[in-house]
Amino acid sequence: MSVVDLRFEDDGLARLRLTRPEAHNAIDRTLVDELHDAAAACAARPDLRALLIEAEGANFTVGGDLRHLNGVGDDLPAELQRMISRYHAGLAQLGALEVPVVTAVQGAAAGGGLGLLWCADVVILADDARLASGFARLGMTGDGGSSWAVTRLAGSRRAWEFLAEGRVLNAQEAVEWGLVSRVVPAAELAEEAERSARTLAAGPTRAYAHLRRLIGAASRSSWPEQLDAERQVMAELALTEDVRAGIGAFVEKRAPVFRGR
Repeated sequence: MSVVDLRFEDDGLARLRLTRPEAHNAIDRTLVDELHDAAAACAARPDLRALLIEAEGANFTVGGDLRHLNGVGDDLPAELQRMISRYHAGLAQLGALEVPVVTAVQGAAAGGGLGLLWCADVVILADDARLASGFARLGMTGDGGSSWAVTRLAGSRRAWEFLAEGRVLNAQEAVEWGLVSRVVPAAELAEEAERSARTLAAGPTRAYAHLRRLIGAASRSSWPEQLDAERQVMAELALTEDVRAGIGAFVEKRAPVFRGR
C-alpha cells in the first residue's frame, strides 16, 4: 500500500501527499523510498511549475517511526544509515527543484519530518500546528536538515534551544522565529496552501528557479559576488518569453500571462 501520493495536474502543479495518517505519517522505510522516488519524478518533469507538499490526518508527520527502529535491534546503525541516506537524497532533490515548493502543515511536525518544511520556499501552518525536534530525548542529534535550517533561519542560540533543550514551538512562535511563512486557521489551511501553490505555478517559472538559487547562496556570498550573480541572472532571463510578456503587460497596463518559458 502506497504511503506517498504524487499527482501531476494540468496547470503544472504537482501535489505530494503523505498518506499514512493511522501512524501520524511516521517515517518508515516505505515512506522514505516512496518519497525519494516522488522527488525524482518531480525533478524529471519538464512541465512542472510548482510543488505542494501536504499530509493526511491530524498530524503532518511525527518524524521517524520509532516502532520500526526499535524492532531492528542490533541492525539499528545500518538501518539508520540506509533510511537517512535515502531520505536526505530525496530532500536534496526537493530543495534543488527549479520550481517553488509550498508545504502545508497541520498538527505535529517533528523530528526528521521537519525536512519537508526546510526544503520549501513557502511554509504555511495551521493555527494548531507545533514544531519539535525531539531527538535529544532519544540521545540523538537529528536528521532532516534541522541543524542547518534552524541555525540559518533563527540563529545559533535558538537552534540550541530547539534542538538540544527540546523547545516545542506553537504556530505563532514558529512565525516569530522566522521558521515558517504564515499561520492560518486550521479550517483554511488546505485552501490557502493550494491558492499559494497555484499562484506560484502561474508565475515566471524561470525567474523562480533562479531566485531559489540566489536566496540559497546569499548567506555564503559576498556583496560583490551576489551583485554579479544577480547581473548574470538578469541577462539570462532577458532571453525568456516570460520577461518579454511581463514587460509588455506592464507597459500596456494589463495582467501578465507567464508560460514558464
